[in-house]
Amino acid sequence: MRTTTRLQAGFVLAISMLSINLLAPLFGAMWLGDTQQAYEREEHLLVQSEQLLSALKDGETGQRGFVISGREDFLAPLYQGFAEVDRLLQDLQAALHADVELAPALTALKAQVAKQRGYLSEVVELRRTAGLQMAIERVQQGEGKALMDSTRLLVGDMQAILTTRLQLLEARQRWQENLLLGLLLLLAVVDLLLLGLLFHFTFSVLRQGRNSRDNLRNLSEQLSSGLQRLELRNREISLLGRMTGALQSISSFDECYSIIGRFAAQLFPQNEGSLALYHPSRDVIEDVAHWGAWPEGLDLFEPQACWAVRRGQSHQVQDPDKDLLCPHLHGSSITQQGYTCVPLMAQGEPLGVLTLGGVKQVDLELAEAFSEQVSLGVSNLSLRESLRQQSLVDALTGLHNRRFLDETLRRELLRAGRKQSPVAMVLLDVDHFKRFNDTFGHEAGDIVLRHLAVEMKRNVRASDLACRFGGEEFALVMPEIGREEAIERCEMLRLSVSRLQVRYGGQPLGPINISLGLAWFPEDGEQMDALLHAADLALYRAKRGGRNRLCVYSREMGDAEPEASA
Repeated sequence: MRTTTRLQAGFVLAISMLSINLLAPLFGAMWLGDTQQAYEREEHLLVQSEQLLSALKDGETGQRGFVISGREDFLAPLYQGFAEVDRLLQDLQAALHADVELAPALTALKAQVAKQRGYLSEVVELRRTAGLQMAIERVQQGEGKALMDSTRLLVGDMQAILTTRLQLLEARQRWQENLLLGLLLLLAVVDLLLLGLLFHFTFSVLRQGRNSRDNLRNLSEQLSSGLQRLELRNREISLLGRMTGALQSISSFDECYSIIGRFAAQLFPQNEGSLALYHPSRDVIEDVAHWGAWPEGLDLFEPQACWAVRRGQSHQVQDPDKDLLCPHLHGSSITQQGYTCVPLMAQGEPLGVLTLGGVKQVDLELAEAFSEQVSLGVSNLSLRESLRQQSLVDALTGLHNRRFLDETLRRELLRAGRKQSPVAMVLLDVDHFKRFNDTFGHEAGDIVLRHLAVEMKRNVRASDLACRFGGEEFALVMPEIGREEAIERCEMLRLSVSRLQVRYGGQPLGPINISLGLAWFPEDGEQMDALLHAADLALYRAKRGGRNRLCVYSREMGDAEPEASA
């Protein structure tokens, strides 16, 4: 009885030590993680300081190039450098506002950067107004070099502080690692001593009788098996957590399917498998990812060809001769050794099916947990993609909206400016559009706009951008196109629209005509607002000239504001 009591106490202690063994690495990793995060933060600040200095150098280079050449496009590095400096200073301010040691240094640096920016802007303005010689004389005074040297000194002081902190954090991390290693070694020694005591007491109890010995052997086996299952389950949970985190950070379906395939191969290393999702048409299910020795020829099948999809629950086949086989797997090697199909569901809606086969029987609980995470990831990505499309596409016409035009046109003009290539900007609207709404109703007006959008899509190139500008007004951006070709395409679009025969409620709506205003980059405007204004003036001139025509912007049009005219 005394030996049995000791054995019981030993197992209680073993369980306690097991808990300690599980918790010690966890808390140790958290402890080390805090130090690592602090190290990464200081290292990121160091990199940002380097980037700040580099941005200032880029700005100085752009200023120097403009002083020498007098070309405005040489100022691009200067303005980009200013923008980058503002962003970096803002990030540093947010990160160091509570840093007693670095906050004063950052304040001094911001003041120094402001001086340097003022100097660079002054030299640029002097070059514009007074010419090259005056700008060179201003540069030769050495103020720019002195400002840059002071900036380097201030940045260097901050970097020295950050470098010292990094060294201290490295030393702290090494000390923590050594301490944790010692603790783990101590725990290992205690575990060995405890294991020795357990064996001693176990053999003492075994000598008391065969029944006690058998019971203890069973208990030991159960404990060992439980630990293995626990380790396996912990690994599976960790993989599922990592996959879920990765799926929350993706932005494309191809990347999503690649991540799912990689993690599935780790979670089911002895099972080949496939992930199949509904096609957007919802009439077929297609394979998007597979792993292992998955056979060819199983890419597409109808939803009714899978029992899991039809029933909305997992379908396992252990005996191919007795169990129901899914038609989409008939004739494949997957059915020979049994398989499992798990439906993918999100908010009650079917998304697809996960199919797993192989010699080893599938862990159904794990497969269903995996399917649930995959369903959430795919559903969230679909929702994000849908919201993104809704924010950029006009719901009525299917064309891109004004927001997309503003974002894209700025980039297109910057690209065209670097390549020295032209861009045609066209604004157009429906003549007498108010007549359709007043005569036939707003639904008829919507039909007219949709037909116009279809004609625009049909008459533009793949590289062109067609957008709904607002109301019955549309915009067309044609990059890298000659003047004659642009005019020809506009005329083709106008004639194509004039030939439309649109009916509403069984009666024709009458002729549909459009007026177009055409402006050119960079001749008529180098900035987006100026270019749109020029195209708007041309459209106004087309309206005043009788409508149903194209008008090309010219300087003689002046700055007359267009009147509201349908």
